[in-house]
Amino acid sequence: MIPVLSRIRGHWWDAVLALVTAAIGAYLVHAFYPGRANNDIVNQAQQALGEIPYSDWHPPVVAALWEWLIGLTGEIGSLLVVQLVLMSLGSFGLGLLVHHRLASRLGSFLAVLLPVFPWSLSQLNIMWKDVQMATAFLLAVVLVFLVRLRPRALWVLLVPAAVLLVYGTLARKNAVFALVPIAVYLGWMAWSALAARRERLRTTRIRFWGSAVSALVVLGVLGGATLATDGAIAEAKDVRATGQISQIMLDDVMFSVPESELNASAAPKELKDHINTARAECIDQGEIWDAYWNCYGRGETGEPFSPIAYQDEVRHLWVTEVVTHPVRYVEYRAAVFSHYFFTSQLEYWERGWDGEASKVGLGGGSRTADYVVKPYVVDFALGTFPMLFTPWFWFLGGALLLVGARRLTAFRAEVVVLSTSAMFYVLGYFPIAPANHFRYTYWPALAVTAGALLWWCARRKQRKQDRGAVRS
Repeated sequence: MIPVLSRIRGHWWDAVLALVTAAIGAYLVHAFYPGRANNDIVNQAQQALGEIPYSDWHPPVVAALWEWLIGLTGEIGSLLVVQLVLMSLGSFGLGLLVHHRLASRLGSFLAVLLPVFPWSLSQLNIMWKDVQMATAFLLAVVLVFLVRLRPRALWVLLVPAAVLLVYGTLARKNAVFALVPIAVYLGWMAWSALAARRERLRTTRIRFWGSAVSALVVLGVLGGATLATDGAIAEAKDVRATGQISQIMLDDVMFSVPESELNASAAPKELKDHINTARAECIDQGEIWDAYWNCYGRGETGEPFSPIAYQDEVRHLWVTEVVTHPVRYVEYRAAVFSHYFFTSQLEYWERGWDGEASKVGLGGGSRTADYVVKPYVVDFALGTFPMLFTPWFWFLGGALLLVGARRLTAFRAEVVVLSTSAMFYVLGYFPIAPANHFRYTYWPALAVTAGALLWWCARRKQRKQDRGAVRS
């Protein structure tokens, strides 16, 4: 550490961490405000601004939060600020956790630098629902971890953590896969606290089953809160159903069902002809996924986010022709998952890619800052270490952390939670992966990075203690 900083201890070091966090956050707001956007985000912004009706193609919770923020601040860039605040608070909380649990100033300093690691920084300039989910989950998990450090602040920490977990799950529905290990951790904490007061609950078998039941209760409470919130937003905003899941079913039907079997089905001839024509176009393009955008012509009206025609018939084809042939279905999904798992794209949303973003006041940001960030993320990190932006790398990192956690005396449970949450989330894309955008891997990247920081800090502390024991 820098000599001057090495003399700063206790709460004064917390103040240093806070200042570094605030400086990074302020620069990121300056660099990226009001936030970059693609057509997905523009669609949500238009809902928030009242320009178009709410729909469930994208999670209504994001548009509802955005609408509230615009009403509160009058600024379209308010959602970006919230995203950066969540990220900053998550990294700051991680720093506090390391500092107060291990007295590691170097580890805590590295933790607050989490937002400027190239893979973290790469997605912070654009308000993907995936980034909203990941930053909300990061802060939520850190708050949960801090409960063990400050049990007297139980409800002060758990209530906002629960709100953030519900928001993250609503923002990205498949976040439920990442939520499961967090719920298990919460269940384990609850039962451990109960067992500490009652000796008869401390046997290994009872603690295992007690923790399992507690985890199911936590998952049920969070799941119930998520469904209730979703229903309340749907009613309050009169959300139009679009049947967006049919987009995935269409892919499965188009690319796993042979043309002869499709033609022999009872589906309407117009639907079968459309699928056959679109399939040929996609294959010519070298694409066997995301047909809605690549070759199908989008929905019934041809407009983005419009529902496809014959949704009931597509669902029927999926039930009768896809799931009844599990081998070819798994083979097709394995092909799409392999594309997602081993490759990536859209690692950084460059200035000038915003398209229709200007229609809602988004896009741009500091041109000079982009000359700083883009070479760092794209030319250096992506160009030199492309694996940092692929799911396989973070999945492998999670697996290694899971194995390495057995050697820890501190942060073992926390490392297990972060690594398994990342791995579950990646595996959860097997039946639904539509493409290979890095945003789909953003939560695993953050979770494994945070877990690796905790593992490294804990092992460093253990080695110091072991050396001290040997000398004594």
